[in-house]
Amino acid sequence: MKKILKKVTDETINELLQNEIILPSTYFQSFDKHAKILDLNLEDEEFHNNLDSFIAKEYEDINNYAKRTLESLHKVKNVTKDAKIAIENKDESTLQQIYHQMDELKKELDSVSNKIFRDDVTKAFNKKWIYNIFLDTNNNFKKDGILALLTIENDDYIYENYGQLIFDNLQIFLIKYITRKIKEEKLNYSIARFIKNKFIIFFDEENIKECTNILNNLKKLIDETTLKSKSGILIKPNFSFEIATYNKKDSFTETIDSSFKNL
Repeated sequence: MKKILKKVTDETINELLQNEIILPSTYFQSFDKHAKILDLNLEDEEFHNNLDSFIAKEYEDINNYAKRTLESLHKVKNVTKDAKIAIENKDESTLQQIYHQMDELKKELDSVSNKIFRDDVTKAFNKKWIYNIFLDTNNNFKKDGILALLTIENDDYIYENYGQLIFDNLQIFLIKYITRKIKEEKLNYSIARFIKNKFIIFFDEENIKECTNILNNLKKLIDETTLKSKSGILIKPNFSFEIATYNKKDSFTETIDSSFKNL
């Protein structure tokens, strides 16, 4: 249910993204159209039952995340209090135990954060991370940087002819390969899935010419690669990209709109 709803949503947003104004009626018409294309009957009783279960599960997950976060914050409060006493008493043994507890707390909080801010398939950041962490409260950039908008090519063809699993594995390969190569170049970056087959790489305090050259070299390497599935299916991975600089306080939406127009 989650995958099919996400696909319909992505198709809808992708279609309406360049509209300056999106009315609720326009969104519903587009959503309904793409639901029908994907053989999703919005009036079907079974669909509504599945949707109710899906929503209930989403609320349960949110409650669990909130509960785990509150428990971790409570532990932090207690550990901080114990650490203060241990420091005053110069109790090194207790301090070592506290350091271990803090390390475990960090892992717990990282786990919750990954559930919320990571893409299910590729483990790149997701749109929640972009809007809640990377941007300010007005959806503007917090600092200067470079933005590369990547598009995985032939995604519809691959999905329709080979299925979701093959397409997911293609995305996983591309994102892992691209991030590994960027790491090797020792660039400061973050990568996030934006919609459907589009990912954004945010470069921090880097040179746009250098970033462009690296992505062009990556594209050449990818173009020369052929992937083979366990069932023997051969696929040529491919991506295109647009790159631009942005300044602190620039509108994220306007920057993305400008990049999409060139795709």
